[in-house]
Amino acid sequence: MRLREFAPLAEALRLEAAESRLAFLPNPGNWGAAFTAEATRRFLTAHEIPFRELHTLGALDLLHGCVQRETLLLGGGGAWSKWYPGTHRLASRAARFFRRIIVLPSTFGERVAINGVKLWARDRFGSIHHAPAASFCHDLGLSLCQLDARSPGAGIGRFFRADRLSASREEGAEADLSSCGNERSPLQPFLDAIAQYEEVHTDRVHVAIVACLMGRRCHVWPTATPLLADLFASSLAPHFPQAVFHGPLPALSAQNS
Repeated sequence: MRLREFAPLAEALRLEAAESRLAFLPNPGNWGAAFTAEATRRFLTAHEIPFRELHTLGALDLLHGCVQRETLLLGGGGAWSKWYPGTHRLASRAARFFRRIIVLPSTFGERVAINGVKLWARDRFGSIHHAPAASFCHDLGLSLCQLDARSPGAGIGRFFRADRLSASREEGAEADLSSCGNERSPLQPFLDAIAQYEEVHTDRVHVAIVACLMGRRCHVWPTATPLLADLFASSLAPHFPQAVFHGPLPALSAQNS
């Protein structure tokens, strides 16, 4: 994975920053959301894109965004579906107050079309189907390009979902690592838990991304939705030959290439 893969998003954000102040709101979620949030901060900083960070979106934040004519950057994630509709509702509400909203690379599991909201999709399949006006960019966690694993690791780590979207949980799996933290949790313990293994089996998006960035052999399993298969086919399969998906993958057609 090379940084040039993210150039269209970086250029779009630089142009937006030239016209408006940017406010970044990390996507609320599990420990994987903390990884995405940190990668986003580093991405914006590396491209010299000025921003202020929000931790909530209360009445005063909405008023400030309205008075200052700010653009709201909504952190990337998967909470755009019937399973997790929170971010969709938040964006619909905030669109009335901010100059514009830019949704950073996310998965869209239902139709999304909100006036004043620019969407970036992190896969070329289901998300583009549900949000045809969206532009594609890899999950911003992948913009880190490489992670220092500190040690070669040993054995097999099994990190599987333990929620209603689980479809592939292996016998003997460790705790659902992603659910052990949230978007504000310290990131290093999450990375260390993955780094201790030389091979990782998972059905969690950001566990898979971290394992790939550390150069680990990574076996990825499907969930009850196509989210992971779509992201794997869009971003992991083309760039990480050590990653294997244990299920059907979507085929890239001419219209979504």
